Formats: sequence, C-alpha cells, structure tokens
Amino acid sequence: MIVTDEAIILHSRKFSETSKILTVYSLQHGKLSLIAKGARNPKSKFGASLEALNHSTLTIYKKSQRDLHLLSKAETTVPLRRLAEDYDRLTIGLAIAELVSVTQELEEVNAPIFRLLASTLELLNSASGNEYALLVAFQIRLAEIMGFAPNFLICFETGERVVPLEKGEFIFSITDGSVMSPEIGQYREGFRFEPQTLHILQRLSECPIAETLNYELTELQKSHIHDFFAQYFGFHLDRRFHYRTSKLILQQ
Repeated sequence: MIVTDEAIILHSRKFSETSKILTVYSLQHGKLSLIAKGARNPKSKFGASLEALNHSTLTIYKKSQRDLHLLSKAETTVPLRRLAEDYDRLTIGLAIAELVSVTQELEEVNAPIFRLLASTLELLNSASGNEYALLVAFQIRLAEIMGFAPNFLICFETGERVVPLEKGEFIFSITDGSVMSPEIGQYREGFRFEPQTLHILQRLSECPIAETLNYELTELQKSHIHDFFAQYFGFHLDRRFHYRTSKLILQQ
C-alpha cells in the first residue's frame, strides 16, 4: 500500500553504504520506522528532507505486518532551517524528538501529539533564548495528551490552589499526578519542589505555549525539572525512563 503523510523526522542512522534507517512521527500513521535507500548518496533524490527535525511530506510503501517500511519520496513541507544553526535550539529540538520517540509505540496514531510536536518545533525555530522553558512546556502538554497531565496548581485533596511561598518545600505526588498543599504535603512522601521552581511550573502549565519562551530557568531548576519528568513519565509509562538528550543539555 502506498501512503503519503506529513511527518517529523525524529532520528536517522546509517544503514549500509548508501541508505538510512529513519524514525519518524506522522500525522496519520503515528511513529514509523523507514528505510531510505540511497539517502546517503551525494546526489540523493531526498536532499535535505530527511535531516533530523525536518517537517516533511513522505510517500511510503507501507507493508502490513512489517515494522520497517520503504520510503519512496520526501519533500520538505515546513522549512525549519534555524534549528540547525544554533546549538541550544538544536539540542532542545533533539530532546523533544527523543521524548516523542521513547513515549510513543509504533503506528499508534495520535494527531494531537503530531500537531503539538510540529507547532513546538516551529516556535523553537524562531526562538532567541529561554529554549529550555519550551521543552518543559512541551513535556507538560505531552503528558496531558497522553492522559496523565501533571497538576501543579490545585491540591488534589483540598481542591484549593497551591500558592508557592518564599520558604519551605512543596510535595508533588507522582502517583496522584498532583501537587499538595503544605498542610497535606507535610505528612506525605513525594517529589520535592522549591517554591520558585513550582511557581515557574505553574506559569508554564497555564500560559499559551508561545509565551513560555518568556521564562528563564536557572541551571538548578532545569536539573530539578529534568529529574521530575524522568520519574513522572517513568511511573506513568510503567517502565524505566531514559531521557538522554535532556541530560546532555544539562551537562553542557
């Protein structure tokens, strides 16, 4: 069966002397593994359309009961040239791509995830700072689409909004997916947030995703939030969660 679909290139690797194996996330078919024969040739018909993070239109020979499909044609749909021009934008984009790749199963269609991925990469392409905040906002919204949105705003037991104070810590229940008010949290175990970190997570979860680029995070906040989402996705996906690209960003 021949299909044509929009897709984001999540990852590519060399295969034989001339070909590539691709992992893509598509609008109508979800995550796919593809072989692009001849893609490594200097005069390849695919051009730059198969570079990581590209938003392309792909024509695929899709075989039933196969995990690897043959790519026939590819054309860039939305140019995202600035992503590769800046190290921060590139690494954040690769972290977003990795997150989609490790959380999604092959050929499970989810159009809202595709639209979130595509729009986030477009915002990242035009960003000029605070890119990590966009990665955090993406994780919040991805978890929401997948059915386990983290609630940084309302205590799940009291039903009241949690207001970060200048001192103390706030407890987030990974199992319940919610922050707790201080009077509840003092008797519970969970992930501990400093008030400033909880405050910025509240802002990033409430504001339109385009406005998240207005928020600057400290290196300590980035590290803390990375650890939180590694635990949070790991628990709700019921498996150990390796998120290598985000950790690499922090190490840099």
